[in-house]
Amino acid sequence: MKFSTLVFDKELLQKYSTLTIISGVLMLIIGAIGVFLPGMMSIVVVTFLGWLFLMSAGVQAYVTFQNYRRSFSAWLKPTLLFIVGALLLFYPIEGIVATALLLVTYLLIDAYSSFGFALDYKPHSGWWLLIVNAIISILLAVFIMLGWPVSSIFWVGIYAAISLFFDGVALIAMGLGARKIAKEV
Repeated sequence: MKFSTLVFDKELLQKYSTLTIISGVLMLIIGAIGVFLPGMMSIVVVTFLGWLFLMSAGVQAYVTFQNYRRSFSAWLKPTLLFIVGALLLFYPIEGIVATALLLVTYLLIDAYSSFGFALDYKPHSGWWLLIVNAIISILLAVFIMLGWPVSSIFWVGIYAAISLFFDGVALIAMGLGARKIAKEV
């Protein structure tokens, strides 16, 4: 049975389907927990971002020290990464408010990506869940902006959790679809 012009490797599909389903289940669980603890999820998101920026600052500082230590402008990036990471960790509430704007950007990019992937993945099973994910991401972005900045502490956690939950559902559906295709290849 021919699904599309794409060529599928059975072994790769089986590996892909298992990893996709595992990732989807983990995202679904984290998202479900976040729905019940939105304030905690907001703090986790901002703390994660803060540490990510600090680790990136360390790596960038090392590379700069090894290769460009005499260049004043090369030190700008690790310095800014360090400052932003420290600010997120030391001022988490303000970080959540700023993260709300970043989340709006992420959700709009996620929606674009999901629409595009859904069109590429169609007519395989689960493609319509990517469309649902995209529509939900757009709605979440609009709702964040309507309540910003006052409701950021609550909505950042809720929206991150909902997005993770539906991304998990979409990944599980894609993994199951890949298993089905692998059986038919």
